[in-house]
Amino acid sequence: MSKAIFVLAAIMNGFVLSAKAQTSPPQEPFRWGAASAAYQVEGAFNADNKGRSIWDVYLDDDHLAGPGISGDVAINFYDREQYLKDIALLKKMGLNSYRFSISWPRIMPDGLGPANPAAIAHYRQFITDLKDAGIKPMLTLYHWDMPASLAAAGGWENRASIDWFQRYAEVVFANFADQVELFVLVNEPSIERDLKTAAEEKMAGGKGDLVLLPDLAHLAVSLKTYNHILLACAAAKKSFDARGYKGRLGLAVPLLPPLTVANASASDIAAAKFGDGVLNRWFLDAMFKGTYPADILAFAKERKLDTDIRPEDAATIHAAHFDFLGINYYAPAFFRHPKEARDPAAAEAFTPEGIDKAFNGAVRPDVFKALLDRIRIEYGNPTVYITENGAGFPGEDQLVDGTVHDVRRCRYIVQHVAAMQQAIAAGADVRGYHVWSSHDNLEWFSGYGSRFGLIYVDFDTQQRTPKQSAEVYGRLTRGENLSPDVCSK
Repeated sequence: MSKAIFVLAAIMNGFVLSAKAQTSPPQEPFRWGAASAAYQVEGAFNADNKGRSIWDVYLDDDHLAGPGISGDVAINFYDREQYLKDIALLKKMGLNSYRFSISWPRIMPDGLGPANPAAIAHYRQFITDLKDAGIKPMLTLYHWDMPASLAAAGGWENRASIDWFQRYAEVVFANFADQVELFVLVNEPSIERDLKTAAEEKMAGGKGDLVLLPDLAHLAVSLKTYNHILLACAAAKKSFDARGYKGRLGLAVPLLPPLTVANASASDIAAAKFGDGVLNRWFLDAMFKGTYPADILAFAKERKLDTDIRPEDAATIHAAHFDFLGINYYAPAFFRHPKEARDPAAAEAFTPEGIDKAFNGAVRPDVFKALLDRIRIEYGNPTVYITENGAGFPGEDQLVDGTVHDVRRCRYIVQHVAAMQQAIAAGADVRGYHVWSSHDNLEWFSGYGSRFGLIYVDFDTQQRTPKQSAEVYGRLTRGENLSPDVCSK
């Protein structure tokens, strides 16, 4: 056992299984899918009376991704003629599930209402087209496109956001619950908050690098944001259940198993536990145990942080009884105590040099398996969907003679699918797996330079080319047992 894995095991050691086992829905065929997000793919920035999102502000007004980088066109996925061709590619790949998000400012242009019938009609047609191709929809209500008017009113930092989101969710359920079985309420609360922090720093003239673990200056606002988002999801789930809709609801949480390097100090190991508490246990404990991590709460109280957390909040979140956990896993997070830090509680996430890494961090399928084991052991083995898993590697996605040999992505997918299947064999209740992403697209502040897709997109011509990883993933979806060596052939 490596030192890195030992840290994860040590954090797990001694935990009491306090969460009750979840009542699992009847089994359905395993969902093999891919994923996308509205702002990253749709384009059509002003079609069908769409309102502006905070990302329209960030990129078009503030140019935070650089000159000329915008989501105005993206990969033109809002256009039906285009997306029908894309659905045909997904079907050819053997997918039976597609996770996509709808745009809050398309559905409710000012964020609060009334609903926009043109946008609703568009998404209903898209869902119909997916299902006609034999692909089940997994609909994400919110993938970071906060309506600009609500962002200006404080966004998730404002406790009123709980009511804003519930109102939006009720419109979504009323218009799509007859078509959709699986709803992801919110995607990656912590990463969205990290991007907002980066945006604020960019606008203040700083570098605005993405920092996974909030520093002490941003911890209070981060915990406040996480709490409001979880409460908003709980309110939406309560409303869904009260109206008797059929379907299952969950969240897509980015989980970053905590590791340290060899010869880690006691302070480094403490930093890993702290990072785990903020980025992982904060969400999982509230959802499945009804409490926030005691060590993080104690830290916040000692530092007198304004987190807007009320005594009943975590219990309210737990009482929602979410139907599944969506896991977004890309890489573990290595933690350390910064050498220059005077504060003994300081911690930072980093990626060590000299290891196999993708854009999002270290390539560690073994840690993916350990994570799924942890969810099974510590959190009552809830129903899980892998809502995102994938990778991009600098310089790999080159179109040469009509072909993209993305060998490293291909290996990553084969290895992580194998790790997931090992966890399922050990008893993990995993019901689906979705590659991020179906297409190369707009990667937020990284613009169009970081490619993650199974399908190569020429952003100038909108021409699509399935990559080698798409062909191999298609073989996996059809039940072939493949080794990573297949990616080198």
